[in-house]
Amino acid sequence: MDYKAPFIVCLLVFFLPVFAFSQVDKKIDSLKQIVKHVPENNKIKKAFELISLGQQYVNKSDYTSGMDCYQQSLDMAQRLNNDSLTANSYRHIALIAFSQQNYYKDSVYDAAALKIYRKINDKLNEGKVLKDIGSSYLNRGALPEAKKYYGEALFLFKQLNQQRLVAGIYAVMAVIYKNDYRKSIELELAAKKIWDKYPTDDASSLINTGNLGVAYFYMVRYDSLKSIKPDSIIPASPSKNLKIAGEYIRQAIQIAKHRNDIENEAYYTEILSELQYHNGDYKGAYDNFYFYQNVNDSIFSQQNKNKIAELESRNEIQKKNAEILNQKIRAQTQQRNMLLLLAGFLAMLIIGGLFYRLSVVRKQKNVELTKLNGQLDDANKLKAKFFAILTHDLRSPISSLVNFFQLQKRDSKLLSEEQKAEQESKITQSALSLLKVMEEILLWSKGQMENFKPNKAPIPIANLYAYLQNFFPAVSSVKFNYFANEGLSVYTDENYLKTIMQNLTQNSINAMKGTGERVISWKAWNEGNAIKLSITDNGPGMSAEQIKKFEENITIGSSKQGLGLSLVKDMAQTIGCTIALHSKEGSGTTFTLTIGS
Repeated sequence: MDYKAPFIVCLLVFFLPVFAFSQVDKKIDSLKQIVKHVPENNKIKKAFELISLGQQYVNKSDYTSGMDCYQQSLDMAQRLNNDSLTANSYRHIALIAFSQQNYYKDSVYDAAALKIYRKINDKLNEGKVLKDIGSSYLNRGALPEAKKYYGEALFLFKQLNQQRLVAGIYAVMAVIYKNDYRKSIELELAAKKIWDKYPTDDASSLINTGNLGVAYFYMVRYDSLKSIKPDSIIPASPSKNLKIAGEYIRQAIQIAKHRNDIENEAYYTEILSELQYHNGDYKGAYDNFYFYQNVNDSIFSQQNKNKIAELESRNEIQKKNAEILNQKIRAQTQQRNMLLLLAGFLAMLIIGGLFYRLSVVRKQKNVELTKLNGQLDDANKLKAKFFAILTHDLRSPISSLVNFFQLQKRDSKLLSEEQKAEQESKITQSALSLLKVMEEILLWSKGQMENFKPNKAPIPIANLYAYLQNFFPAVSSVKFNYFANEGLSVYTDENYLKTIMQNLTQNSINAMKGTGERVISWKAWNEGNAIKLSITDNGPGMSAEQIKKFEENITIGSSKQGLGLSLVKDMAQTIGCTIALHSKEGSGTTFTLTIGS
């Protein structure tokens, strides 16, 4: 008997894993040096290198070190807000959970990665995660769910023309349909056709080819051929199906030999021996089964050696434990003598810790009180400005009413009955508008007394224009124009913005005294991601000194002439609005409000 071949197989089985692990160790050492020397400011590169290092640890079955690398990468990715890197880390953590058959954690991390890939529209990686989720369900025996996720992944891979990945889906779905020989064979043939055209580096093509042969063999072996309608794929003759099975199984064995894949070579050789035995080729069946048995025995022998080594290690550990126990017994007497001293020391330590804790809490409370005092001071300043605005808003309409009554008292004959009726109508309308404005301001002030903070919401520009029209109905000497695109709205605090627009309008009215035909124009438009509103008057304009005061935030005007522009700027700053001024003496003034969307 020739023992040469079995001896070579045994050597390969023993030395190939050793060689592979030595290569992995070299890669691990190299990657550890790379990670160590990555500059601290290049966190993205360091995270990617950690993922590569983790993959090498996983290849060595050191899942603890692999998980540590992936967790470090995930932490960096989340601090960098890098979605792609975060999802990549989640995927690798999920693969470790999958390999440990912890399908719950596997599904949690895969779901997190899938959510990110959909958010950033990364279709390729979305498909890969869907495939991983399908495999998780397949291992749990949940076939309907596995089919669902494999189907979604297949749809994306076809869209992206990822042929190798499409073939991979066909191959795993063939396993789902293992009891439906026709469906299984059709999927495996489809996968083989793609891999023949686009070869892959992993063992997927090899296993798919071998499984294809197994399907043809078992279809005859278990007498399932009679229930299948014959066609070009599945012949009616059992001998033809067995011939096809032998061709695919031998092809898988040759691929395994070429790849130095001893385990798969032995597995499909054992399947081939069963096929040969079924066909009556007993010598071939014996030779192939002998090869399989030698390889299997070699692997089993190594496993036994590992178990013996484990038992020896366990015995050594037990001896060490016995020695440690004896040392503990000898030390018990000394420990009893130390207990009282240790108890006293611990009591002092606890008391010191309590005092320290009280000190820390006191400092925290002082910081919180300082912060609250600052917030209270800011709120009081804002409230003071608000009441200055309130005084101004109520002064102007009432002043007009008082002026009318004084004029009528001095000489009631200056106005005709028709003029009196017209003025009384305007004053009545102005008074009603003033009453409405007072109610709105008082309600607003009541709601703002606790926090005094803006309450932002979408506000149609048309509503702001309507408010200005109702507030200045008695100002007949000024022509008001309002321009805006239909449906335009701005996101801000309505009452703050109304107050700002109202005071800018009042300032423009006051500034145009002595001007012939007085015109005020409000415009609103969308510019980029911001809404802009502008008010333009045809008054005398502002001097260079006034413009400088505005830019330096020095108060302009008084409560009699309109709210100081510095207060208006403060109100605008509170709601995140900026005010720009454009004016020249003799050519009017324009204020432009810019509010981010």
